[in-house]
Amino acid sequence: MKVLITGGAGFIGSHTADCALRAGLEVVVVDNFSAGQEEDIPKGCKVYKADVSGKELRDIFEGEKPDYCIHLAEKNELDESIINRGLSPNLRGLIYLLDLCKEFQIQKLVYASSAEVYGLTESRPADENASCVPVSCMGMSKLAPEEYIRLYGALYGLNYTILRYTNVYGYRQKRFGGGGVISAFLETYVNGERPIIYGKGLQSRDFVCVTDVAEANIQALTRGNGEIYNIGTGVATPIAELFDLMNEMLGQKLKPAYAPARAAEQTHVCVSYAKAAKDLGWTPSVSLREGLTQIAGDFIYKRFMDKLNGVKEAAPEPASVSLIVRRMGVKKAGRRLKTVNS
Repeated sequence: MKVLITGGAGFIGSHTADCALRAGLEVVVVDNFSAGQEEDIPKGCKVYKADVSGKELRDIFEGEKPDYCIHLAEKNELDESIINRGLSPNLRGLIYLLDLCKEFQIQKLVYASSAEVYGLTESRPADENASCVPVSCMGMSKLAPEEYIRLYGALYGLNYTILRYTNVYGYRQKRFGGGGVISAFLETYVNGERPIIYGKGLQSRDFVCVTDVAEANIQALTRGNGEIYNIGTGVATPIAELFDLMNEMLGQKLKPAYAPARAAEQTHVCVSYAKAAKDLGWTPSVSLREGLTQIAGDFIYKRFMDKLNGVKEAAPEPASVSLIVRRMGVKKAGRRLKTVNS
């Protein structure tokens, strides 16, 4: 059986390709390499450099005739004004992909959504029946594709499973932009800088390891038809507590710099995975402490080698209030403070 993974060179995509190969699947990766790294794609995959919204994708479907598709390709740094006008750059590619899945009679589409769709839900942990009222560009850009997928399922019989991830972390994660608070904090340790924590750091997140997410993607290929599932741990960790844990694990005594709380930010993210456990047979297997232990050494070594070899990963210019790499003055002149609380 053959699976086509869009965004297969990316953070979650490359781990999903690893998992698919271990499951004995034939893997086709489609990526435009705007963010993904070719060296992260496991050996044994067939790789195409292509854009999901480009006409070449149809040629790939026609030539490869995949049985399944896992859709992970997306642009993460989204401009709020574009999203508010309903012009998400991800939506065009998604609709084109849906048409191809229908035309080539794909057995199943697995779509990577986000717990951001819940917004400021009072349900903790949130289950799949919680109201979806996004308060961020990410949440809105994920909810619209969900509705299109469900529509194609109703109109054309497209088989699908939608997975709503919480805050995914792990090795191969980008350090800036959509990289997440864990990789951003690790960056401060490498550079000897202080991190920024917004508000008092009481906002909490449900951190799920990327290897667990990859397993969920593969298990959803043959289970959970026409359903939506949360993929998280059911544990909410405050940002301040996360930073204290990382200080402890790395034997550091860094002090954060505090900035005003950000508007339109989910205060708490935590989901129930009971439905995924029942239908998909999926449960998270990596605790936060275990996951941090796995990635810290790998991250620091890679950053050391990057510096040694003169490799730089430029921080993108902020597209919105929810995508920020700020510079603040601190007591030691010349120190830059970088972090993203997400």
